[in-house]
Order: sequence, then C-alpha cells, then structure tokens
Amino acid sequence: MLDDKKSSLPLHRQIYEALRKAILKGDFRARAKLPSTRALASQLGVSRMTVVVAYDQLYAEGYLEGKSGAGTFVAPELPEELLQTSKDRKFLSPEESHNPQRRLNLSAHGVWLAKTRYPDVLRVERTTEFLPFQHGLPAVDEFPFEIWSRIAQHWHRNPPRELLGYGEPAGYRPLREAIAAYLKSARGVNCDVGQVIITSGAQHALTLAAKMFLEPDDAAWIEDPCYLGAKATLLSARAKVIPVPVDADGFDVQAALAANKNAKVIYVTPSHQYPLGVTMSLSRRLQLLEWAKQNDVWILEDDYNSEYRYGGRPLASLQGLDRNGRVLYIGTFSKTIFPSIRTGCLVVPPDLADVFAVARSLGDLHSPLIDQAILAEFITEGHFARHIRRMRKLYEARQHILVEEARKYLGGLLKLQKSDAGMHLVGWLPDEINAESVAEKAAAQNLKVSPIAAYGFSKNAPNGLILGYTSFTEKQIKAGVKKLARILKEEI
Repeated sequence: MLDDKKSSLPLHRQIYEALRKAILKGDFRARAKLPSTRALASQLGVSRMTVVVAYDQLYAEGYLEGKSGAGTFVAPELPEELLQTSKDRKFLSPEESHNPQRRLNLSAHGVWLAKTRYPDVLRVERTTEFLPFQHGLPAVDEFPFEIWSRIAQHWHRNPPRELLGYGEPAGYRPLREAIAAYLKSARGVNCDVGQVIITSGAQHALTLAAKMFLEPDDAAWIEDPCYLGAKATLLSARAKVIPVPVDADGFDVQAALAANKNAKVIYVTPSHQYPLGVTMSLSRRLQLLEWAKQNDVWILEDDYNSEYRYGGRPLASLQGLDRNGRVLYIGTFSKTIFPSIRTGCLVVPPDLADVFAVARSLGDLHSPLIDQAILAEFITEGHFARHIRRMRKLYEARQHILVEEARKYLGGLLKLQKSDAGMHLVGWLPDEINAESVAEKAAAQNLKVSPIAAYGFSKNAPNGLILGYTSFTEKQIKAGVKKLARILKEEI
C-alpha cells in the first residue's frame, strides 16, 4: 500500500488513494470489513492517527460506513455508482429530443424562439479572432489594461462587506452616479442617479423595455435597415413590427405615419443609425418627440456609437431634447471598453424608475457588484474619458486610411460612404456585384464584410457592404483592401 517510497504525497493521502483504488477495483467488495485503524497502522508501520485521517476522508466521501461495535465496512453503494449513468436507464437521445411529434408545451414566446435560429436573428457570433473588416469591435489591444488591472486588484484584494452580499436591483449607486454625470456632460442626457438602471448591455435594456411596454399585436416602429437584436426583441414580444425607411436625415417620421399611426413603441438609433451611419436631423427629432407626446408613445433611444464623432459638434441625445418623459435612453460599454464586459445602462423617466428596478430584479437580481465598482472607479478617476479621447483620434486615423486605400484600389468596385462618426463605413456596390456572394468569398479569405441586406426587411434592400475599421492596424486595413479588391474584380 505504501510501495512508492519517493512519493511526495503525505502518508495519509497515500493510504486514502490506495484504499479507494482497491475498493473501486473490487478488491474490497461492498459491505466487506476493513482492518481496524490500529491493525492497519501496525501493518504499515505508521501512526494510528495517519490511518484515522485516511479513513475519515473515505467516510466523508461515502466509500466507508461504520457500524457501532462492529467495525468499518465498504459502503453498499459507492459514490461513482450514484454519479454514473446506469446502463439500464433509458434517456432521450439527441435524435428523439428533436422529434417533431414530441410535445414541448412551450409558451408562445418559447415557440417563437424554438423556430428561430439565434445567429440568424442577432448576427452575433462568438469572437475567436478579429477579422478585417469585422464591425462593432473596439481596439481592445489599445485598452489601458494596466490601469484596469490595478483597480480590479484593489477591489478584489479588499472588497468591502457591502459588495459581497446583495445589492440594489438598479445597480451599484456609485456607478449609477458616475454614469449619470458622464451622460449629462457628454450626451446632454437629462437625468439623476435615480433614473439610471444598470443592465447587462444594450440588448438586456431593450428586452426589459419590451417586456414592460408591449402586449401581443401592439405596433412597434423600427428603422429599416436596423440592429437585428432590436428586431428580434420586438418580434419575440409578439409585437406588430413596422419597418420605417431611413434616408440622409435618418428615421423618416412621415413614412412611419403613412405606414401605421398606432405605434406604442418606437426604436431608433438617432446619433449614428445602425447600420447606415446617418445622423437623425434636428427637425426629425423634434417631430418625433412631438408625435410621441401627443399619442403617449414610448421612444427607445439606442445611442449607438455616439462617443465616436470625428467632425463637428454632435447633436444632443434625443432624451436630452425630450420635455415630456417619453424617451428611454439606452447605452452600453461594449463598444467603448470591450464587448465581454456586458454592462450597459437604461435611463428611464422618474415615474418609471421603481417599476423598472423591480422588473430588473426579476431577471438576475443585479449585475455583479465588484465588477460595477471597478467600472465606477475607472470612470470617476477620469480613465474612461481619456480612453475615449485617445480612441476617437485613433479611429479617425484608421477611417482615413480605409477611405484612402479604397480610393486607390476599389474605384468602380465599391463606393465608400464617408461618415463623421462611428466604427464602420458603408460601401455601395454596382448592380452586377452580389453582396452576399462577396461576403462568402471574403470569409473564405479571412475577411469579414457584412451585406447591408442582412439587416433590412425588404428583399430589395440596397446593395452594399459594412466595413469595420476600428479594431485593425494600418497594415491590416491596407492588406484587407487589396484582398477585397481582388474578390470584387472576380465578381464582375
């Protein structure tokens, strides 16, 4: 039992391992009596206490059982036998579980989800590598991880007791205060800390709002083309989704009114429309706010990419122009810090703050408190604002490189639509080039371009591609443009 004289394991551990293996091999059968601790200690030439410790471990794990006055016995049922699947027990095979005749008794929401393929709805894929020209990805290699790590170490090394229990459903108050202050100064958002709800990103905020406002068959306006996560959320709420065209001035309010005048919810990305990149004009914003006030309609403002503006002064948020409490503001840190942070915010009118906090708590109570504390300190110490300023300069430079390289190599093949904001550009293709075909061939050569049509409602969507540039170096952008040019030439 103690054959290995050179073992680094303590003696009690060696005895435990030897006995456990003997029991599992069947050398000691179920209900077999084991030597007493005194007898085994004498046999092995070790102290009795060493054997006692080994036996205690086997007792604790369920391999042994004691009978008063009778001794120590192997348990009739071993832990492995309880954990392993019985050969005689019948379980549903993967094929049987997908049997169309099998009744699942899902809710209407569950049925919709079961019929919908997740990637097709959201077009969100697990990011294993950043491929040129994948869009929506920040330059994570430029993030100040040294500062972030210092802050994180501080909170993880000495966490206050209040961060180790349960917190407020609306979120960690210092983070909400930091976000409220930032949104006031940077985006003109009119709010105080009580209106800020911390969410697990923009998608979570959208889902929360849809649950609060929409009944089945309620009409909801949405931009066309649009962010697919918003489309999926409205459809899963069983709303009647009304696509509204987008032109150079953004969301077309008159077209929306012509299509349906009974909207209960409106989803817009006015600062930098996703995916076309246009900014909603001031006149359109005021028109939309006035109509929402007169008709008691809720506006969900997704302030997508508002941080990255490269020319002129940005318009204030739609929420900042609202004087009647009809706008809910949605923000996220996925594009400013890194996507996996899964932290965002929802700014609600004051009279909705309590009920939204309750609704938030029914999901997962609240976001992790220590993570919120780290982000709060990162913002309040000024690191977040400095990082945004640095990235704004970097992204503008990278956009310029993409535009110049496209001018050199993509003339007559792809016409880039320059933008004063955002993290991607839209490029328009001639009619004879199929965007879907280009995307497939690009993927085979480790390029990631997305067809505009994938984000629209109509089969006659504009023929174009989305090209991200923020996460890629000058060398990657130049090489990617040349590779894309070769693909496009083959399509003509």
